[in-house]
Amino acid sequence: MTSCEPPRVVTDSTADIPAAMARRLDIAVVPCQIHVQGRTYLDGVDISRQELFAHMRSGDLITTSQPPVGVFAEAYHQALAERSQVVAIHLGAAFSGLHDTACVAARDVDPARITVVDSQQVSMCLGWLVVQAAEMAQQGRGRSEIVAHVRQMIPRLRLFALIDDLRFLYRGGRVGAISAMVGQLLSIKPVVQVRQGRVDVVAKVRSFARGLEHLRQMAEGLGALERLAVLHADAAEAATGLAGQLARLVPEGQLLTTEAGAIISAHAGPGAVGFACAIRA
Repeated sequence: MTSCEPPRVVTDSTADIPAAMARRLDIAVVPCQIHVQGRTYLDGVDISRQELFAHMRSGDLITTSQPPVGVFAEAYHQALAERSQVVAIHLGAAFSGLHDTACVAARDVDPARITVVDSQQVSMCLGWLVVQAAEMAQQGRGRSEIVAHVRQMIPRLRLFALIDDLRFLYRGGRVGAISAMVGQLLSIKPVVQVRQGRVDVVAKVRSFARGLEHLRQMAEGLGALERLAVLHADAAEAATGLAGQLARLVPEGQLLTTEAGAIISAHAGPGAVGFACAIRA
């Protein structure tokens, strides 16, 4: 066993990687937990995105939680049964305790053969790191080289979103009650940047259409992009339109349009649209 052997890549469901892409790249995905009205589901396993959005629109209480340490340990054991080494890239440590739990599991299983990377990211910003790592593994690259490349990529990632309904940011503790109420009354749509466990409002617009235009301008202002994912929470038409406008910013084959996962959707709410990108080095 050497550090040059290609590792198995493991992540969690907060990466929002489409299932078909995860299978194609041989990415192991540990599901987070979704709690709806007292019932617990596994993200991407036994509750669909459409079912989740329906619960949200009906006002059901939805919360999310990280997998237990034993679930991570089981995933790492399975990965090591298939490959001699593992690169695990999970939800950024600033967002929740998930990263620390993954580190505990790695130490319990085999710390010499598992590297857990703090992505500092969520959703497809995390997803792009994982995809990059998996592509390099399929090319035969070793664990050390993959980890170094992933860490160099982190500062070039950006995630922005247009929020259609402020109530969900309020429920998640991201905005105050007064701000949410005033925003709803005035039809204000915030454009937010998600980074380092924070949701920062970077613009406020008075219509959804203006918000989409603002997203387009922000993406274009970043310059040439290496990878781009347009994400949506039950807003496929708006996402498809935005993706069409942004396609020229990325190389062919590096544009993805997909539904946001449970973690982002639970905070952003139905109707949200955004993009996650890697700026070209």
